[in-house]
Amino acid sequence: MEAKKWYIFLLFLTISNFASIASSLQHSATLKSFDKLSTECSQYLPSSSASYNVEDCSDRCLGLVGRFWNDTIGRTSNSVSRFYRPDSCDQDYVNRTLQCMCETVQSLPRNASCQRASCSMQCYRDQFGHLINREPRFVPVNELKTTQIFLECAQILQIPSEQLGQIFTDGCNKTAEGRCLMRCYLLRAGLYSDCRGPDIGRFSVQCQGYSKEYEQWVTKCYAGLRAQQLDSCTLATRVLDECIQGNEYSNSDQLVNFAGLVLTAYGLTMEGLYYGLVGILFS
Repeated sequence: MEAKKWYIFLLFLTISNFASIASSLQHSATLKSFDKLSTECSQYLPSSSASYNVEDCSDRCLGLVGRFWNDTIGRTSNSVSRFYRPDSCDQDYVNRTLQCMCETVQSLPRNASCQRASCSMQCYRDQFGHLINREPRFVPVNELKTTQIFLECAQILQIPSEQLGQIFTDGCNKTAEGRCLMRCYLLRAGLYSDCRGPDIGRFSVQCQGYSKEYEQWVTKCYAGLRAQQLDSCTLATRVLDECIQGNEYSNSDQLVNFAGLVLTAYGLTMEGLYYGLVGILFS
């Protein structure tokens, strides 16, 4: 009986440790299930009983919150597939889904965002596979979140605002401080860990790289860099530059629009945003 109790205790301890490790690897990464996206959107959008006529934009909201819809492109991105599980015997689900979208979405005006989103999502519901409702999935990092993480990392690493601006001007790979800043960003964004390297699944979502060739490129590139026994900051930065950003099989031009581009879009200076946002984050 004592042996059985000891076994149960060890099993519980193992599960607890695994959960703790998994949690610690999340850092600032955002994970949401499809049900969670639906719940959020039901709170944001007007109810169907509203006293005025309102267009059904629930599918567009799902895509915006889950970051698989883009109004400019006017269609869902490949990353929506992370919420579906195709039938293992079905070899044609991708082609059917794309054909459905071509027949329904492409005929609609580009500014009919809600209607285009609904048609796109219906194609996935009908053709792609079984919807995974409750399992949380990685939500890509957007520009504002990127800026926040960089500013948090700058505080952690004690990088003053003027040096932070210079790092973005020159490139993060040019100095030791910049490389450690990039490593901190990748860790906190939940895209990388020192022990496991790049999270290929999450980078696939972030960069729209879904082919086997994309994954093989990242795996081979990372193995080559790790064999060089680089310091942790240099390794993380070179993984991003050479394995992710330099991946010819990615469907995205770059991982993120870094903080400098965000600042330009908002018409702010690096120092102004630094002190303003840091004051909010750490007050």
